[in-house]
Amino acid sequence: MDAQLIPASLHDCPVVESRPVGAYRLVSFVAREVAALARPGQFLMVRAAGQSLDPLLPRPLGVHEIDSDLVKILIEPVGRGTISLAGMRVGDRLSVLGPLGNGFDLTGEGPALVVGGGIGAAPLAFTARALAARGRDVRCLLGFRTRGQAVAAELFRNLPVEVYTEDGSMGRKGLVSEPLSEILCALEETNDSSGNAIPEGADSSGDEDKCAPDEFPEIFACGPDAMLAAVARLCSDCGATAQVSVAAHMACGVGACQGCVIRTVDGYRRACSEGPVFPAADIEW
Repeated sequence: MDAQLIPASLHDCPVVESRPVGAYRLVSFVAREVAALARPGQFLMVRAAGQSLDPLLPRPLGVHEIDSDLVKILIEPVGRGTISLAGMRVGDRLSVLGPLGNGFDLTGEGPALVVGGGIGAAPLAFTARALAARGRDVRCLLGFRTRGQAVAAELFRNLPVEVYTEDGSMGRKGLVSEPLSEILCALEETNDSSGNAIPEGADSSGDEDKCAPDEFPEIFACGPDAMLAAVARLCSDCGATAQVSVAAHMACGVGACQGCVIRTVDGYRRACSEGPVFPAADIEW
């Protein structure tokens, strides 16, 4: 495994906004250099600035949005580190390392389908806006457990968003993988019935019955592992292309500790430095 470290800069950033968004908290801070360099899908290692060593390690958080020289992150307060960050107020200062990792490859063409689950939806707002800015037709499917989390969909303002909750308290009831399956199956059936995607005389089983990849939207996904695995399986079944951003426990964020490795078809890869975005087909789920 390549142990080369990724250059990263440490920034001392003043918080200028901190407000609840349902079960989450939106924190905005001034970080001109980060704002200029960050790409959709990249992340930051964030902790409170100062001498305190409690908690010791920063937390990896995806870049939710860039607004001029402001960087916005969405925090789910579930543990010691994230609860500390969610408690930051205007005027407090953050220690921010980044931007880090490899983001989404946005160079493709055609429609894009953005699929997010829970707090994993946070970095996809930045991604969806960047895709739309490139002239791509963007559709967002966002899944949450409850209404309290689903309120975060309001942060995808001016983007076409469909919301799904497991308890049915907001949007359509169900897992976000369900509408994705419906969309991909409908495209398969459309191409099948039109005869455009399946060569005449081709075997109806095996790879020959898959539509050409450019007939499906390119999928950009971030969320729980189970959701990402479902996305990967659905895309594999029909031949669609997907990029997934994986979540992993990280200590350093720059590839040194190797504590965030995931298993891929090419062996173990560090989520922080070789990811967090990978082709869905490359990961061994």
